Amino acid sequence: MTRKDAKAATRPVRLRADLRRVAASAPPLLDVIRGTLLRYLLTCGKPSCRCHQSARHRHGPYWYVAVSYARGRQRRYLVPAAHVARIRRGIAAYKRLWSALCRVSELNLALLRSDR
Repeated sequence: MTRKDAKAATRPVRLRADLRRVAASAPPLLDVIRGTLLRYLLTCGKPSCRCHQSARHRHGPYWYVAVSYARGRQRRYLVPAAHVARIRRGIAAYKRLWSALCRVSELNLALLRSDR
């Protein structure tokens, strides 16, 4: 067996090992939140309130998670201030999960090409 043949034979083994490593490093699905965290400072309906005088005095912050759905629809969910850190962790977990899924797909395609 030539050096090139030996390298080609170990490639699927390495790819499968990478696949297992990436799958094991993915975050648990129960932690995942798909969306964007938004922070709003609002003015109220009272014309005499000082929130109309300066942006520094606006009411809030109010936190929302915005989620996009099919056909450009978007839904916003009000998030209590006590839950903001958990929502941030969930969104970060979603990004890590998405990266892991993309990497798994790349590795599976590489395995497909190496089996030819």
